[in-house]
Amino acid sequence: MALPRPPLANSNLRCSHCGRPVKETAHTRSSYRVDYYSMHTGDVEPLLVKVEEDEPPAVFQRLLHPVEVVTCAECYKCPDVQRERERRFRPELGGS
Repeated sequence: MALPRPPLANSNLRCSHCGRPVKETAHTRSSYRVDYYSMHTGDVEPLLVKVEEDEPPAVFQRLLHPVEVVTCAECYKCPDVQRERERRFRPELGGS
């Protein structure tokens, strides 16, 4: 039996791939059911940060235009969707 929970702050979330409405994770005493995965991504640029004078700068990826990608549990199983999510998560590796 699932415990009552408040609705999602944005309860009209939809899968970015198939458009299906998604539900929050359902928790029971002994298990849970995940209906979607959310990833925050977007265009990035390298940002060099000098921490110490005698050390090389650290390189970070600064997010310029944030995009939220919502993937339902069914679409998450698809190899094409997994490749797209990896490409969006690691844009510095190239590819389009």
